[in-house]
Amino acid sequence: MTQFSRRFLLCAIAYVTAGMFFGIFMGGTQDFTLAPVHAHMNLIGWATMGLFSFYYNAVPKAGETRLAQVHFWVSQAGLIAIIPGLSMVLSGNMSGEPVLIVGEILTALSMLMFAYTVYRNKAA
Repeated sequence: MTQFSRRFLLCAIAYVTAGMFFGIFMGGTQDFTLAPVHAHMNLIGWATMGLFSFYYNAVPKAGETRLAQVHFWVSQAGLIAIIPGLSMVLSGNMSGEPVLIVGEILTALSMLMFAYTVYRNKAA
């Protein structure tokens, strides 16, 4: 596995582990108010970043670009913003809305970067 793809995989593992424990906590307390946060941690954090990892491992030259480095950090910043922003909004604290919006925009931008990377490396 390339070092770059390993970074995405380690982050994916961290997010899914946190998401699992958060899910266990919600189940134990029977309070599912923040279930969408749990879902985002698992879907964006585990599934999406895991797929990024596997792609960059399969196409190593794609991970050697400046864009790939930016993609990594934008994707991390996006999810790290979504988690508290969404938690605050779901808890009724609308001051988290700007944080959530920034996270959503960064996450969408991350996916556009990934789409461009895949398209650009189609001959690989």
